Amino acid sequence: MVNIIEREPNNWQSFVGTSTILLFWAFPLALFPIFFERSDIWLLCGAFFLSLSFYIVFLKFFSVGREKIGIWAGILLRICFLFTPVFLSEDTFRFLWDGLLVSEGLSPYSELPSNVNLGLNQDLEKELLSKMNSPNYYSVYPPILQFLFLVPAFFLKRGLSVFWAISIWKIILILFELGILYIYSKRKKEEGSGNFLKYWLHPLVLWEGIGNGHPEPILFFFLFAGILSWEKGKVFRGFVFYLASILTKILPLLALPFLFFYWCRRSTARKILLFLGACFLIFGSALIWVLFSETGERILEEHWRKGIGVYFTLFEFHGGFYYLLKNLIKYTWYPYSTGIVLGILSILTICFYSFRISKIETGNKTAFLLNVWIHLCGIYYLFSSTVHPWYFLPILAASIFTKTIWPLVASGIWILSYSTYSSFPYYDRNWVLVLEHFLVLGTFFLENFLLLKDRRGPKYFESSYLNFRNHLCSRNISKP
Repeated sequence: MVNIIEREPNNWQSFVGTSTILLFWAFPLALFPIFFERSDIWLLCGAFFLSLSFYIVFLKFFSVGREKIGIWAGILLRICFLFTPVFLSEDTFRFLWDGLLVSEGLSPYSELPSNVNLGLNQDLEKELLSKMNSPNYYSVYPPILQFLFLVPAFFLKRGLSVFWAISIWKIILILFELGILYIYSKRKKEEGSGNFLKYWLHPLVLWEGIGNGHPEPILFFFLFAGILSWEKGKVFRGFVFYLASILTKILPLLALPFLFFYWCRRSTARKILLFLGACFLIFGSALIWVLFSETGERILEEHWRKGIGVYFTLFEFHGGFYYLLKNLIKYTWYPYSTGIVLGILSILTICFYSFRISKIETGNKTAFLLNVWIHLCGIYYLFSSTVHPWYFLPILAASIFTKTIWPLVASGIWILSYSTYSSFPYYDRNWVLVLEHFLVLGTFFLENFLLLKDRRGPKYFESSYLNFRNHLCSRNISKP
């Protein structure tokens, strides 16, 4: 802090101005969860957009040369969120329940919360069951998250309240975000990078990440570490981190077609045939067991009705194309096939995009791979039935290394989706759906097909790298 102040001309005036902007940025974010609820939609949106406005002002006019102040402001606000209740989502209560199940030697993938008596504090069990939003469904959270859930569950079983157990979980998320910051800072010393404050100070990141305990920062930590390892030629370590990201949330599976096509273009026919043969044996054997064994068939049926299948067949939240196609298909002979049709379209589009983009060669693999990640997620969200605001955190983090704008727009406007909860029974407002998708899709088409066509080739990634590097060098030269 002191070093920053000493280097700036008119240091105290500059420091006071920067601090004032950051205070106006932080107050709405910190005060809303203390005094208001998710159903207070106009106050929620007012607090968010007020903070977002000062976030933009800070990045535009105050961030250059003041990164450390911004980093510390983000850390302090994250610490403040340790003492505020979750207010936008009930997912953390399920996290604690899964942690308790695992600590008791029970599988969260085979035990429904509503059917289990853990034999612990009955008031504690009743509180978790009454507050979670999925007591009649199996857990869908992968193994690494289940392992991390053990930490707050350990304290919960020793008398800690639910509120403070959630705070323990938030501390874990802060540690992973500090890990992202550490990896970024090491990379920045090696070469120019984007402005990390775009992610670090974004209101959606603060509210949905630390504020409400969603594990997307853990996902991006592993994914980011894997991409940087691959860029440095450490393929095995990169694969381990990538696998860890899948075992945190299954979203990174979207990259498998790209990785396969990328490898095939640079490998021999013999290796490709051996790989395909091994995959056929492994997945074919698993498929035969699931389809033809009584146990496998029962597990598949149970989890389709009360597990991961529920996400594709029951949950609906601000899926643009999904609602559009659903209203058209309901007049056909198979009115419940929307999820299946869009799932097939999503897979085909992802494979086509992956095949086309896999031929690109570039020296800046980080910007290239993160740009691919952003667009793969974008394709998936376009065809998905459920698009929650926190889904945009991993692509918002990735966007700081690219010139892609639409993740910033989506992260800024999707807070309006909480208008669904402003009345009971819950329902999505059509005008919000239209506004969200118009702005995001409009930005996407504007930047990819009208203004910045040069982004579609390797020159874009090279120029992105050079621009970041030149920007960093010019700033170093201009420092007194």
